[in-house]
Amino acid sequence: MSKRRRFPKVVVAAILVMLRAVSVSTPGFAGAPVVPAAPIGQPRPFVLLVHGWLATSLDMLAMKLRLKFDGFDCDAIDFSYMGALDSIADYAGELAEKVEVDYAQHRHIVIVAHSMGGLVTRYYLRNLRRTDQVKTVITLATPHHGTFGGMLLPPQSVPTSEMLPGSRFLEELNSVSETVPGVDFHAIWTPTDGAVIPAENAIMCGARNYKLSGIGRTHLGLLVSDAAYSIVLDVLRGQEVPVTGPQTRDHEEAKKHPLPWL
Repeated sequence: MSKRRRFPKVVVAAILVMLRAVSVSTPGFAGAPVVPAAPIGQPRPFVLLVHGWLATSLDMLAMKLRLKFDGFDCDAIDFSYMGALDSIADYAGELAEKVEVDYAQHRHIVIVAHSMGGLVTRYYLRNLRRTDQVKTVITLATPHHGTFGGMLLPPQSVPTSEMLPGSRFLEELNSVSETVPGVDFHAIWTPTDGAVIPAENAIMCGARNYKLSGIGRTHLGLLVSDAAYSIVLDVLRGQEVPVTGPQTRDHEEAKKHPLPWL
């Protein structure tokens, strides 16, 4: 079993103070009242943060610190090669080991996944899981129905090819049902994403979907968005969050090419 990396408490405290200090001028770090980590009498879930393509756990640092500040035990995975080279299925294998070996002692896990990390999570739950540890999944800016954004990145990597609308990978992943039994799914997306093209492809059929609009709510901006964090926190606390925006995505509509100049 791998050992968890721990920051010295003084370093964590210093970072938290810094983040709070910039809350006046930086969207996504506004001060929020301290709330219970879980409803009274119920165990707190363990939160695992899953990054996306060309990213590392550092992309999830702000959310990780906020969750710890609000009383949650959490960690963030680091995929090999930053999730950039191997198949999404390969990274799902890494996630499976993280959940079922490194965190086998946790019986109630909530995965918060950004971008491609949501597809990695879904593949793991559908094809590789051997336990019922993961109870809830929250995706942020995940191209559930693909993105044409990868066509702007030469040369295409395996993951970006798999994330193209209509790819064999997505056809298989979205066949029958986009959810899996026993797991509660939530999807947060924004029409100003910029990386998920078209942005509506971040809608997950069968999940509770939340559309967030506004300045700074972009593909990476959702990771430091107060509104997105509020949804994550309410879900973790067992509260029902009102859904917003469309709740389904037409599969054929999702495959239409929005970049005619390529």
